[in-house]
Amino acid sequence: MPKVGRFVTDPRAGAYCQITLDSGDKIVVHHEKGGFKGGLLTVEVTRMMGLRSERIFACHLDSPQGVAALARLTRDAERGSIAATPLAAFVAYVKDTGSLDALRVRCAALMSGVES
Repeated sequence: MPKVGRFVTDPRAGAYCQITLDSGDKIVVHHEKGGFKGGLLTVEVTRMMGLRSERIFACHLDSPQGVAALARLTRDAERGSIAATPLAAFVAYVKDTGSLDALRVRCAALMSGVES
């Protein structure tokens, strides 16, 4: 069962949430704008006790693909709720993937417009 950490907001760096996948891998979902529309949303795998990371996904939410992906993720969320923010919507989308390989596939499907 995945473990979703708390949502942390930093006015200068944006917002992020750490997730431990079923495989034991730790990822950080980061939104540079701190939970509002637009900006860059990334997923990084933390390595070496959190001192290094590897970016495995990035989405510019202002791009046509990013706008479409965010619309798919938030279509059932109540307008103005936390679930309607890019960070919360993406955390909900990836938290149950189980492994890094499954996460990569799921992210690629989201960006290509394929429902998963």
